[in-house]
Amino acid sequence: MPINEEIAICQTSRKIFRFSLVWPPEGNELSPGINYRIRVIIFFIISGIVVLSLSTHAYLLAIKHPEFTITEELAEVIGVSGCTYMVYVFVKNQKPVALLMRDLSDFEIFGVPPSFEKRNKKLNLGVQLLFNYTVGAVIFYTFLKLSEKSKCKRITSERGMKENHCGLIAPFWIPFNIDYFPVFQLFSLLAIFVSHLLIKMCLHISLNAFEIAHHIILRIQHLKVMIEGCFNDKSYAVSQRNLKRCISYHIQILEFASRLDNAFFQCMFSHFLLTGTICACLEKQILDKINIVGAVFHILGWIMALFVACVAGQDFLNASEIIPNAIWNSKWYQADIRLKKYTVFMLMRSQRALQIRAGPFGVLSFPLFLAVIKTSYSVLCMLSS
Repeated sequence: MPINEEIAICQTSRKIFRFSLVWPPEGNELSPGINYRIRVIIFFIISGIVVLSLSTHAYLLAIKHPEFTITEELAEVIGVSGCTYMVYVFVKNQKPVALLMRDLSDFEIFGVPPSFEKRNKKLNLGVQLLFNYTVGAVIFYTFLKLSEKSKCKRITSERGMKENHCGLIAPFWIPFNIDYFPVFQLFSLLAIFVSHLLIKMCLHISLNAFEIAHHIILRIQHLKVMIEGCFNDKSYAVSQRNLKRCISYHIQILEFASRLDNAFFQCMFSHFLLTGTICACLEKQILDKINIVGAVFHILGWIMALFVACVAGQDFLNASEIIPNAIWNSKWYQADIRLKKYTVFMLMRSQRALQIRAGPFGVLSFPLFLAVIKTSYSVLCMLSS
């Protein structure tokens, strides 16, 4: 069977990552070849040029016109730089992530979890809808910038500034004049492609962690059903066989949870660091009444990406309680004393929470989401002082 057919989950996410040059072609997901490495190099060359262009524009604006605020430019530089780092970590862990997806697609030992197809379709649909949102947001923002082109040129002219980015989706530094047909139109299309290539990555990496976490939760719910019926038969041999099967399944699920945490640990750490700072810059941009609509779209995107990651972490934490409750609800009291001992060990192991860490700051959860929002407010106060 081809390797790509062995992975039965995250179909839409893998297509999006493949379109974004950071996922191997079908059939090579577990053994990426030279073509994949070339695609990744192209991605980082593009992102490097974008970071350099945005940083140069912000630096020149700060040096030549210190009286103007550069919060918009700062948010763009931090956002693209942070997305590039998150993609670097994701690419570095591509094979472990692909192996985890493949193993979560293997139902030979314990069978297919109930509602697997339904859940998988819902997750793929959710990813597709959010992908459509990012496409729509980029297109809308592009037309918004185009509509403000004449106003941008008038303001920069009054301030004695020489800017080539008026009408483009972001304040790129371009060392030559592009304001004539068809050069400007070509640069606009290129800016749309590059912006969408980079901007959506944080959201879709968070979504990928969300998808994998929910496929593990689906297996936990499957194990719950198995545990609750484990001791229904009073036969010692049957109960022993059922319990061994449940313990093996539990060990596999714990391994999956550990691999998920290890694969996304660094990504979520950088996500946590970035979001608070970027949101603060965008909030300052709104207070300064600079490109308010664009700032609102930008900040909503970052908050949505972090919220998706925190929902995944919170759902994972909540799922930790399923196994202990299932053991308690089973007929353990009528089991043989030898089986009760194994049940106690399983119960003890279930006390450790399943989690996705966000670096040394804690684990992904709703409290962490609120902490990031509070951090952004603190940074905003510092920027405003």
